[in-house]
Amino acid sequence: MPAQTRNEPHDIAAAIAALVAPIFDVDAATLSPATRLMADLPCESIDLLEIGAGLNRRFAIPVRDAAAFLTDLRIHVLEAERTGEAPEARLAREYPHLSAARVAEVLAAVRVPGAPPVLTIGDVAAYVAWSLTRNNG
Repeated sequence: MPAQTRNEPHDIAAAIAALVAPIFDVDAATLSPATRLMADLPCESIDLLEIGAGLNRRFAIPVRDAAAFLTDLRIHVLEAERTGEAPEARLAREYPHLSAARVAEVLAAVRVPGAPPVLTIGDVAAYVAWSLTRNNG
């Protein structure tokens, strides 16, 4: 990882914004941790592959797409409900990089019919920070 990028969530989010901006032809300064990749940007699943490869190059971490990009989120909620597990517990286990508050936000959003995907730059930054801690700790 470049020396100028520290492992602080804000610094990681800024580095991710710089990585994402050229993919969508936007100014990185207009992106924030709250920017929703699939709702605020024209992000599609193929773009997530490019972002994942960029994360791997930039931060030298293995990227598990399902965890980094919350791709199985709805499946985990449905499976938890089917088995009687608390959805919050299931999401906390599947996405250990997300705070309890963020898990609650994500769960509330998923329960809204027709809601767009909730993945944010901040979620990806949390995954990167968690991965860096696991790989360097």
